[in-house]
Amino acid sequence: MTSQPDTARSGIRWSVIWGGVALALALAIGTLTLGRPASTIDHATAVNPEHAADSLIGLWIDSVGGMDMYHQMQSMSFTVETVLYDTLSGRVKRSRPRYAIIKKGPHGEETRVERWEPFGFVEQGFNGLSEWAMQDGTILPDTSKEWREALYVSRDLFYWMGLPYKLRDGGVILSYRGMVSRPGLEFRPDPTAAGQAPPENGYHAVGVSFELGVGEHQDVFTYYFEPGAGFPIEVTYVEEGRTNVNRMLWGETGRAGDIEYPYPLARDFISASGKRTKALVIYDVEVNPEIPQSAFERPGTTD
Repeated sequence: MTSQPDTARSGIRWSVIWGGVALALALAIGTLTLGRPASTIDHATAVNPEHAADSLIGLWIDSVGGMDMYHQMQSMSFTVETVLYDTLSGRVKRSRPRYAIIKKGPHGEETRVERWEPFGFVEQGFNGLSEWAMQDGTILPDTSKEWREALYVSRDLFYWMGLPYKLRDGGVILSYRGMVSRPGLEFRPDPTAAGQAPPENGYHAVGVSFELGVGEHQDVFTYYFEPGAGFPIEVTYVEEGRTNVNRMLWGETGRAGDIEYPYPLARDFISASGKRTKALVIYDVEVNPEIPQSAFERPGTTD
């Protein structure tokens, strides 16, 4: 089955605005989720930060089919293309595709990614226990940049293709940060067109951080939900050891495979002034292809 945009469920297209935190959450659960009754969110839940954050993430998960969808996904192949834009003209400066496969293997989440660089063909892999990297068919030393970044790249790709389900992983800390404004201007492909006014009371903000020892870096994320929407409209993150805020718009959702697994067609990175700087575009998605374990093992070793 080929992947198709799921525009009807894309939170970035919804603009229903309800006033009040309690009413917004209650109505959102009642009208947008699949299988989550409206009674699961009441006034007490809405004003409790812990419950509000969990409920908003639960709404997102239910809106794309529930946790069972993630359990059905055992492997995936896809192309993720990084597209860089000139902020003055809006034109594409350059792009770079990466060819990735991921799998829930015997030792956990496994990833392999391949790409061409000016200096050669790079392959990076992680078999759930250890990482490796190659250039032009030769194993690189573990001190090389490509090897040192292999584990982060591997887990990053699995994480992004596993959202929102990955937000239910152990060690993920959710926090409700109230009704807030987004950290900058909205992105408009046509700067001469009028932009949509933000909700009067702002956006529900859900903070995502991680316990020590979870993941490779202690990055901190914030997801912004428009009242009444099941999908975030924007995600911001601050990398460990840094203070600058990275802004990323959550694009339309595609569906792939017999299980119609959800994934974002694109994520647009924008500046505080609302100009697009780059995009991650995902295509050629296959769900549950047969992938041998050897694809994730360091070349020259046995399964």
